[in-house]
Amino acid sequence: MNKPFILLLVLLATLSGYSQPKPSPADTTYVLKLLKKGESFERKKVNVALNYYRKAYDFSKKTNYTKGYFESMRLLAYTLNNLGRHEEASKVAQAAVQKAKQDTSKRNLGLSYFAVANTALYAGNFEQAIPNYQKAAQYMRLIGHLANVAVVNQNLGYIFGRQHMYDQAIEYYKRALAYDSTDKEDRRSAAVDYFSIGNILDDQEKVAESKKYYLKALDNIDPENDLDFMVNVYGNIGSQYTREAQYDSALYYQRKAVQISRELGNPRHELHTLMMLAQTYNRMGKHGQATQLLDESYAIASENQVGLDEFRNIYAEYAIATESLGNHKAAVKWLNQYIDTNDSLNNQQTKELLQEYEVKLKEAESRQKLAEKQQYIDRLQLANQRQNFWILLATLVGLGVISGLLFAYLYTRQRRRAADNALLAAQRERELAVVQSELQGQQKERLRISKEMHDDLGASLTAIGLLSEVAKSRMGAATTPEIEKISSISAEMVTAMNEIIWSLNNKNDSLNGLIAYTRSYASEFIDNTTLSLKTEVDELPYEVSMRGTDRRNVFLTVKEALNNVVKHADATEVRLRIRPEADHLSIDVCDNGQGFIPKEGIGTRNGLTNMRSRMADVGGNCEISSSARGTCLKITYPYPTVPEIKIMQMEYSE
Repeated sequence: MNKPFILLLVLLATLSGYSQPKPSPADTTYVLKLLKKGESFERKKVNVALNYYRKAYDFSKKTNYTKGYFESMRLLAYTLNNLGRHEEASKVAQAAVQKAKQDTSKRNLGLSYFAVANTALYAGNFEQAIPNYQKAAQYMRLIGHLANVAVVNQNLGYIFGRQHMYDQAIEYYKRALAYDSTDKEDRRSAAVDYFSIGNILDDQEKVAESKKYYLKALDNIDPENDLDFMVNVYGNIGSQYTREAQYDSALYYQRKAVQISRELGNPRHELHTLMMLAQTYNRMGKHGQATQLLDESYAIASENQVGLDEFRNIYAEYAIATESLGNHKAAVKWLNQYIDTNDSLNNQQTKELLQEYEVKLKEAESRQKLAEKQQYIDRLQLANQRQNFWILLATLVGLGVISGLLFAYLYTRQRRRAADNALLAAQRERELAVVQSELQGQQKERLRISKEMHDDLGASLTAIGLLSEVAKSRMGAATTPEIEKISSISAEMVTAMNEIIWSLNNKNDSLNGLIAYTRSYASEFIDNTTLSLKTEVDELPYEVSMRGTDRRNVFLTVKEALNNVVKHADATEVRLRIRPEADHLSIDVCDNGQGFIPKEGIGTRNGLTNMRSRMADVGGNCEISSSARGTCLKITYPYPTVPEIKIMQMEYSE
């Protein structure tokens, strides 16, 4: 649906309101009609719906129509939140709480507290959202409104997800799904549950699992009346396909998301969907199409005054696209803007972290005082227990010396055993803590090094490469060999650094991660040559951990083999085959080139000695066979056979 037709519908809806006779104060059906009209536009044209809800709210407040007031308040606050106008929504909801306390209706109290909690959730104020959800749930249970208890579970799941408590978040979402899936007439609630679980799995980098839940959510959405929700689902599905390098599927879902966001007339939706589509085109190497989409995104962002985070993403994609198109001067400009914006965001995040730290410090001091009081009470109780013990012991001594001595002996032995056990347990706990601390330190250090290399060295090397290209373009035919060499060396250093970052990042310590990275590298490397690449790549259905050193050695062996094909084979085609077997990974790199006699090339031209040495270091092997029909390198790496074990706002529905 195009924008002129949408504007026409809005104009007709407005004119139809003026054509009606002025309602009387006693005409309660007028409010209900306004709310129904608003709900019919809510998921298609949110601004039209907001206009109807505000009319109903003002009329109900003026005429003191209680039912209409709380119903219009609920819908008005929900719509204002969807538009990002949280302060207005908070004022409406807080006023409703005060009115509901005077009214004392459990239903109205539940509606009001729910609206306050939803507004706090939208604004990111979790501390205010949680107690208000609890109050709302209390009144919902009293009136038997279990559907909205499920909604509370959903939003609590979202809060836990934002705090990275993923297991608790999924538990609450599944509680909501257990109820919503039984209601066949309300498929949207089940769709929201599936979508929410998919978001949590996506945050955990479980791409395939999250995509399954997003597709389940899509199956439960009403395509006619739930367009706002469909934009989010289509966008997330497209992002998952992009991450899996399935670009045709990614483009299909992302174009759908752009189309629907434009029908809705929501600029923020359109901005985010255009950015996802541009990122996909950049990954595909279609930088011209990416640049056109970025131009549209930049215009929308400038017109709607979005945050620095959106601008930073736009600048980053612009730098990639323009550099790939050879426009190095523009690439330098966008890169500088990206660096400046990133620095501003980092400063802002640092201030927020300091404020959060101060709050946590005060909470820790309060807990410490409480612990000290508890220790004092424990000492008093212990002193009292000792006093009672000695009274009992004196009584026993009075009954008989033998009985007293026996009791003393048994008591002493028991105390010694308890002390020994406590000491042993404390020692084991300290040893475990040391081991865990060392492991966490190693993991954090690897992440820190990879991040600093990416943020500092990566940006610097990229800037050197871009500046050298700018220098070449300015010097023209007078370009010196030194400038050419700087450009070449910086490009090679960026590639080498990316490989090192990939090997250092412990998130990539998996066999499937190695397979995906190797396939991606081979495709990108061969694309820059005249060769054609055929791949046969399989992945394991579960994750298997790999050390960073093993990943790097296996990858560098494959990289060396591909380099040899390009440099020496005089081939037209190269085949890459990766197969995870029962207990080992098998990789074949074969070409249809001229072949060679292996003994003449060992250790020199083909680097076979280095490849065999690398594979020997990881416990694998490397074999080569060559003939007049071509050369084939077979790599075997053994691995262990034991596998390692995202917010939707909800309305209060009847």
